[in-house]
Amino acid sequence: MSIQNTPKKNTKTNVVIKQFDELQDKGDIIKAPFACTSLMVKDNNNNVYHGRGMELTFGEGLSSLTYYPKGYTFQHLAPNKTKGLAYEAKYAILAITTPISIYDPNAAMEGLNEAGLSFSLNMMPALPLADLTESQYPNSIPYASFGEWVLASFATIEELKQGINQDIHFWSEELELLGGLKTPFHFAVYDKTGESVVVEVKDSALIIYDNPTGVMTNGPEFPWHIENLNNYSHMSNIETVHSQIGNVNLRQPDSGIATNTIPSSSTSVGRFVKAFYYSSFANKVDSPDLQLVELGHIMNNFDRPKNITKELSPNNKQGTPLEYMTEFTVWIALSDLTRGILQIRTYDSLNYQTYTFDQFKDKNEVVSIKLI
Repeated sequence: MSIQNTPKKNTKTNVVIKQFDELQDKGDIIKAPFACTSLMVKDNNNNVYHGRGMELTFGEGLSSLTYYPKGYTFQHLAPNKTKGLAYEAKYAILAITTPISIYDPNAAMEGLNEAGLSFSLNMMPALPLADLTESQYPNSIPYASFGEWVLASFATIEELKQGINQDIHFWSEELELLGGLKTPFHFAVYDKTGESVVVEVKDSALIIYDNPTGVMTNGPEFPWHIENLNNYSHMSNIETVHSQIGNVNLRQPDSGIATNTIPSSSTSVGRFVKAFYYSSFANKVDSPDLQLVELGHIMNNFDRPKNITKELSPNNKQGTPLEYMTEFTVWIALSDLTRGILQIRTYDSLNYQTYTFDQFKDKNEVVSIKLI
């Protein structure tokens, strides 16, 4: 008896038989070309702070700090290159931008607005959004500009949940800088009350997930990461330095054994669990300045130096300088959602550059500062 490659359903018992090779990676799954970690912590007064690291195999000198004043009008192209939706910024915006789109040299990858809403754009490839009809083009926005639209339009997560049901249509643009990928992102959004959501594309539509963890990395899909946390029910920051097993007394010679419960790899799965651990047990203080320092210490655990992991480059021959690709942390961002502060540390620096809305209060036009 042979089993068909196509699942065969027994109509009498509702049994489906699958061959094991149907579960295997066929090599056609889109891999993420860069990694990111986003997380949230609070201080003793419940003020919210958002940390994020950006890992790439390239990208030094490509990012800018971009300020958009309140009242600035955004407008991107529709799929047929006509003008899409024009929308006005209700709030001033500080964003980290990069030219991932040939139609937008300042595509926002990270940022916050003066109302205390912030977001991170992280890699998580998915099949494209459903094609728009021509009648939807005038109200369309490229999916890569989702975070920018959120910061321009809303002050809270609740407003986002209500406003996303407006007559606005997102479309999947082919992104040249990312090898032609169309929908390679998902988004984490935070507000200053501590609410958080993750926005992903599934079955050609946008899905918004409540995110009580405040954490987002990369693939698999967000619900998979939440399910995986069930494997860490033993997670605790309480040190077990002494135990007795049988007739043998065991004692740790130093501290740190509690972190043995978290993964050591830099994979998106490992980083999600690790970020959940660090954000859950983060030290809370009264001073907002010192809480940003505490957040900086946490984000140091997601700082990847060059050459620590390498991958054979598919487009280069052995023996050439580009034989390997190495992923590294291009920049780390720390956001204080209550005071409107964005701090950025680039790979070649040990110190953070600080930007505030007060610095740009007299600016009535876009200001873009190259991050070097």
